[in-house]
Amino acid sequence: MSKLLITPSPHVTKQHSTNMLMFAMICALVPTAMYGVVVFGVRALLIIGLSVVSAYLFEVLFNLLKNRKVEWIDMSSVVTGFILGLTLPVNVPVYVPIIGSFIAIVIFKGCFGGIGKNLFNPAGAARLVLGFIFTGLALSMFTGTALGENVASPLAYFAKGEFSAITIRSLFFGNVAGAIGTVSIICILVAGIVLMSFKITDFIMPVGAVITFIAITWALSGATAIVPFLFSGSFLFVTMFMLPDPTTSPNTVWGKFCYGLIFGVVASLFRVYNILGENSVFMALVFMNILAPLLDKIFAPHPLGVKRGA
Repeated sequence: MSKLLITPSPHVTKQHSTNMLMFAMICALVPTAMYGVVVFGVRALLIIGLSVVSAYLFEVLFNLLKNRKVEWIDMSSVVTGFILGLTLPVNVPVYVPIIGSFIAIVIFKGCFGGIGKNLFNPAGAARLVLGFIFTGLALSMFTGTALGENVASPLAYFAKGEFSAITIRSLFFGNVAGAIGTVSIICILVAGIVLMSFKITDFIMPVGAVITFIAITWALSGATAIVPFLFSGSFLFVTMFMLPDPTTSPNTVWGKFCYGLIFGVVASLFRVYNILGENSVFMALVFMNILAPLLDKIFAPHPLGVKRGA
């Protein structure tokens, strides 16, 4: 006789544990991390390692201090640290990923009750806070590559309308300045498609986000701006790996679709008008995290035969 388990989200209908889902996410992120190390050098590995290790340690210490059960094999904290490290530029001081992991694990995850109970995506919210604390994380720290090309972030050129300054090929294959794990679009797209194909992440939200991002960018800046804006910065990384977070996103199909659509609109407006630079997509993500419960309430299914006004 099988037991009835009552646990916090994420809830799945397959025989996969949360740790198995987190492990799949890590496997999908490894290629982007490896490519980041190739482009930016060994220091990229140091930044990622500090973020992952400190996130895990903060999770353990916080649970010990709160007298909570310690999950020694906790893949969720590893994923949070991994994602956070990949959103940072390689030339940040070594204490930045440690501070970011503390903010993500202790404040945005632990203080909300732990896995499945947090209102905000921990890595995204922590990255936004870091962007406000360290102003260089908006744009100026995103410079240089190990290959010695593109001394400034593509967004620095695209914000001025210089769309021909960076080639599409460089954006696609990652030979540009940027965050460690967000420069190679091909790695992000392949990993995101694999996750969606195996139903590890939901496809509705990323598809909706890309549709509206393209539409708004086309309407405001013209067709020539679509690919540069879409392939630069952290938009696709956040869309593929952070937006479909089952804890901080809606549960209903229409809620998910609207969630993705609105995120694409907000992110494109920030991008077109150059608001907050590299921090803009994380601001859009946090804004959508706040809206998620409202979207669930709006699109909540109603019992058969019960009128909506009842």
